[in-house]
Amino acid sequence: MSSLTRVDTGASFGNLSRWRSLDPVLLFSTLALCAFGIFAVYVAGTDQRQEYAADQALGFVFGVMVAIPLALVDYRIWKQKMWMLFGLTILLLLSVLAGGTTINGSTSWIVLGPVQFQPSEFAKIFMILVMAAFFADRNIAENSTLMKSIALISVPWMLVFLQPDLGTALVFAAFFSAMIFIGGARLRQIAALAVTGIVGVVAVLKGGVLEEYQMNRLTAFLDQEGSGDIGYQVMQSKVAVGSGGLTGKGIEATTLANLGFLPEDHTDFIFANLGERLGFAGCMLLLVLFLVLIWRILHIASISRDRFGVLISVGIAAIFLFHVLVNVGMTLGIMPVTGIPLPFISYGRSSLVTSLLCLGLLQSIAMRSRQEMSTQPRI
Repeated sequence: MSSLTRVDTGASFGNLSRWRSLDPVLLFSTLALCAFGIFAVYVAGTDQRQEYAADQALGFVFGVMVAIPLALVDYRIWKQKMWMLFGLTILLLLSVLAGGTTINGSTSWIVLGPVQFQPSEFAKIFMILVMAAFFADRNIAENSTLMKSIALISVPWMLVFLQPDLGTALVFAAFFSAMIFIGGARLRQIAALAVTGIVGVVAVLKGGVLEEYQMNRLTAFLDQEGSGDIGYQVMQSKVAVGSGGLTGKGIEATTLANLGFLPEDHTDFIFANLGERLGFAGCMLLLVLFLVLIWRILHIASISRDRFGVLISVGIAAIFLFHVLVNVGMTLGIMPVTGIPLPFISYGRSSLVTSLLCLGLLQSIAMRSRQEMSTQPRI
């Protein structure tokens, strides 16, 4: 069996040659962003900031504990478990609709005693693996393959939309679009999907499907003064970012968040809080770290030895890029307020753990790709 098809199902912590093959730049940027996130939650204006920072640190520890064995196990094993992952995704999302807990108008949470998690966060990474496995041995340019893939992803997408979690539903659309584009879909197919998507969005906005607060979230960046509390939050966010200046007011300064004018400054609008405290310089440092992270993910896609690894990497890169663009854009008043968190930075253990799971998968791809390249005979 060739090295490209052999699957190592074991996780050997003592294999030093494998550890030497991990991507150090990806590791550094990940750890730096996690540290930045714990710091950002700690300096938030909420009275519970110490508790939230401790929770974030706990999420980091748990995420690392799961990501390490995930990196050591050959990522190609998940290709064989495509339908198991799909079934688990549907089961998790159905359990939310059946007995989930409603927070901020969205029934997206499962509470089991002291444990609280958001299944839709895990559904994202599961569906990236499912779609990568589905596309790995198929020609996306064939209309039948594309239509089957749309039917496949539509089931979890609809379950997420019904929660309703509009932000995560948009994330599904983002990584699916990136995967079919890289996977070889024709331009006319992509154009047809784009037109269908636009028509669908217009129909949802005009058809009375959404509640008033949901409409305000989506349109607040267009009419901030006429969008009630959501528009007010966006305006205060812009003021906070602008008042930070070049170097910020400082960690201990009295800010709009401290005074209660910037709601959700540890989750949705955490970038605005950082902008006020750390200024343009601090925000640029954070964005550079994200740029390095996404660049390195795309680098791993470029060295992957199989189509499955390429599609996983591209899907994960699309998730991170979409989250950063929408969250930062929302903070600056140029994107809809969708509740999409800033990866590694916004408070939320489910988001942090799933982000670390993604990085564990990427390290698995990087390590095996480098090992296989090093064992190939030179010509």
